[in-house]
Amino acid sequence: NSAASHLFGVPVSVKDCIGLAGALMTGGLACRAEEKRRSEYDSVVVRLVKRHGGLPMVRGNVSQCMMLPEAENNIFGRTVNPWDIRRTPGGSSGGEAALVAMRCVPLAIGTDVGGSVRIPAAFNGVCGFKPTPGRISKRGCMVPRVNDRHGPGMIIPSVIGPIAKSVEDCAQFMRAVLSEENFKFDVEVPPFPFNEDRFARSKKPKKIGYFVSDGWFEPCKAAKRAVTEVVDLLRQKDGYIIEEIKFPTDGWETYNLYLKLSSAEGNMRGFTEGLEGEELLDLYSPLKQAANLPNCLRPIVAALIDDRRGGLVRSVRNGGITSYAYWQLLADLTDVRKAWAKLMEKNCYDAILHPSLPLPALYCGTSKDLTAAFSYTMLANLLLWPEGCVPVSTVRNDEQTYPASDIPANQRDAFAENAAKTMEDSAGLPISVSVLCPPYRDEECLQIMQEIEELVNFEEKPTAYLRME
Repeated sequence: NSAASHLFGVPVSVKDCIGLAGALMTGGLACRAEEKRRSEYDSVVVRLVKRHGGLPMVRGNVSQCMMLPEAENNIFGRTVNPWDIRRTPGGSSGGEAALVAMRCVPLAIGTDVGGSVRIPAAFNGVCGFKPTPGRISKRGCMVPRVNDRHGPGMIIPSVIGPIAKSVEDCAQFMRAVLSEENFKFDVEVPPFPFNEDRFARSKKPKKIGYFVSDGWFEPCKAAKRAVTEVVDLLRQKDGYIIEEIKFPTDGWETYNLYLKLSSAEGNMRGFTEGLEGEELLDLYSPLKQAANLPNCLRPIVAALIDDRRGGLVRSVRNGGITSYAYWQLLADLTDVRKAWAKLMEKNCYDAILHPSLPLPALYCGTSKDLTAAFSYTMLANLLLWPEGCVPVSTVRNDEQTYPASDIPANQRDAFAENAAKTMEDSAGLPISVSVLCPPYRDEECLQIMQEIEELVNFEEKPTAYLRME
């Protein structure tokens, strides 16, 4: 029955936070690795995958607490990148992306609350898609907090999304999970099946805005080139109007707003309580130090360090913030969402094109020193918009540097120094671009991603993992 077999016979990897009957569901927490915590039932998304012929057969590794762009925890250890085993596959869905990149499975199911599908997809040279929040049921998934209770998830929700070797494979997953059963299994999911008409090629011209830098973290040469090359290809193709956008908000505002919202409780309390006695990995140490710094010292420390790190120190509060302060953050978030909606409406943009990330895959263990680099993925989570990434190129030999002369003066700091180290010996690593669309335009987003995929025809594959001992 072709109507109910979009994934017939397809091996699928399922992230270690999505319920799979008989399997552990740890989220990278050692306390969740007990036998008594094995899942008794399939989550809704796994039920849908099975109903459409998919074969969930493996789990990829995740980061502890699933809030790091790496894949390391105290249960299963560290996962490395198949393109360069000294580097991380990203996270928190890093194991899923590595499995797809190595062609162990053609499809993986991840989750994304700040880039956890798109970061590993970009680091591993595969496609990743974060749908509009709410379109896919999260019922049957765990949260790395005590009793799976996580209030901030109402403001910036985690979203289930596919990681695959092609955009068409991502679309096949969406067809399966956005079927009628989805709305029967979970009445909180809006009854919007996958719309084939919106995914089909339209004769109506599409207007695409783009940006090369968010103003907060300057992309490397390869990431900039990737965007400009895709822009040139789209301009040469009939049916596309391309123009650079005037930023309604920049990365300085959006990154710090994301940080303030996610740290409002203070002292990383939700993380530490959810670990139930397990220590946070060293990868969290800069965040932990900033969270626990006495508030009276924050102005002094911020004044002694560079602008970006100083802003991060001022963004968090030991002991958390007041209800009133949190309400003001929600008002700021509303303003950001309105500004981006106005940009799209005023200019009649169908989508925004931009670098997926400013850097290629990081060296293992260095994400703690480059947290600022992930502002590019956090934007879509703040806006509640769908976004997907497509691999388009690799770092060239003459692009393995990150010169201070190429970046704004207010970015010539410790983050930039670590970015320069990341670019050393980076030739051949994959580089992606991302497509961002307004809410519920998931099908249009996938269609533009597919157009880019066909124009670029990225065919490189990783081989470093084949030489592992």
